[in-house]
Amino acid sequence: MVLTLKQTLALDILEDSFTTEVIYGGSAGGGKSYLGVLWCILSALKYEGTRWLIGRSKLKELKSTTLNSFFDVCKLQGLKPIQHYTYNQQSGIIKFNNGSEIILMDLFSYPSDPNFDKLGGLEITGAFIDECNQVAKKAWQIVKSRIRYKLNEFGLIPKLLGTCNPSKNWVYNDFYKPSIDDSLEPYRAFLAALPTDNPHLSKEYLKSLNDLDNASKQRLLYG
Repeated sequence: MVLTLKQTLALDILEDSFTTEVIYGGSAGGGKSYLGVLWCILSALKYEGTRWLIGRSKLKELKSTTLNSFFDVCKLQGLKPIQHYTYNQQSGIIKFNNGSEIILMDLFSYPSDPNFDKLGGLEITGAFIDECNQVAKKAWQIVKSRIRYKLNEFGLIPKLLGTCNPSKNWVYNDFYKPSIDDSLEPYRAFLAALPTDNPHLSKEYLKSLNDLDNASKQRLLYG
């Protein structure tokens, strides 16, 4: 699997010993979901018996989009169903042959569970939240608080990766704006991923983005 320079840089940050929160944000076609599932796959395979989370605001959207990226990346990595991993649609759990797991999780802020009590007993080694701009800041914080499983055993620190398109919410206030102002907390990192950073995209796709109205173009092409 050939990575972009930005994806490689993001993976380097995800393997360092001091950054605990990473946002890989930007426009459409920047390889955001691929990065997230690749990191979870590589980590699950590297650290035997660990437990990882892939979350999104709604489980239905996760299964129709992010999960497809998971299967694509597995294929590119030479990983085959049954032979290397199994996926239980009912439980939403992916199990690898080395005992590691990836849990698919709905992170929507439901009125019946405003404090995300459903995550209370969860113990994970790391987490990836796709389109994190669509989840509440509290969901981000609670997920991070659940990252402790087998960290000491493998000499790891908590790592939470979020990917998103541009939007003015907590992600903008906590990550994007501080990265511009050079005031980002040292345990955080923000990387902007643009379609032009991805050499694997077709010229036709880039042209279609360029033909959008100005507001959409600024958001999806220029981030």
